[in-house]
Amino acid sequence: MRLTERRKQFLHGLMDIYRRTQLPVHYEALAQRLGVSKWTAYDMLRSLEKQGLLARHYTVHRGEPGRSQIVFVPTPAAEALVEQVRSSAPSDAHLAKMKEEVLGSFRQWRELTPAEATQRVLEAAAAADAQVKFCAYVMTLFLVRLSALQKRTVTTVREVVCQTPGAEMQLTMFMGIVAGMLMEEIRYGVGKQLIRLLGRFLKALAELPGAEKRMLVDFLDEALAEAALAH
Repeated sequence: MRLTERRKQFLHGLMDIYRRTQLPVHYEALAQRLGVSKWTAYDMLRSLEKQGLLARHYTVHRGEPGRSQIVFVPTPAAEALVEQVRSSAPSDAHLAKMKEEVLGSFRQWRELTPAEATQRVLEAAAAADAQVKFCAYVMTLFLVRLSALQKRTVTTVREVVCQTPGAEMQLTMFMGIVAGMLMEEIRYGVGKQLIRLLGRFLKALAELPGAEKRMLVDFLDEALAEAALAH
């Protein structure tokens, strides 16, 4: 059975909650864990149910006798699939090595002109052999341009990102804030490419497993910290 990375993320999240609590999982609990809306979680769980990976149950809502709520439990097919996904996922060591590689690129490229940095990022992103690496390099372009601004601006962006719940929402928040700052920089060739890069980034990000999103958050936090100290 083939699943998109997005569906794998939701299934894996539900399985983790279920194994920890040994109780059927309500979609709001999963939404809180993944940092998405409850309706997004519910729609995704319904899709996984149609694929035979989840079973729907009804339980009485606490404090409201007679009112039931929908909860989900994984099926044996889900157990087998999650184990397969885990065995094929990049190791922590591999993700850590990738993060250091991209951090090294950031340190070099932030010394370049906007046009030069953009070209380097486009080349690296085109050569990326994994979606997570593509995302990291697109983030690097945004980080390079942000690091050229005042320290107060860099620090404020970092604070906003850190206060945002959920890895995916943190990454999306960062990209959105910096895109807004850079949108007028057409003269550097950044503005016209921002929309295309941002669209590809968001599509790829939505399909990344949780471990890869957390690596991107760690990369972002370290890069922002370095950018603030460099001023």
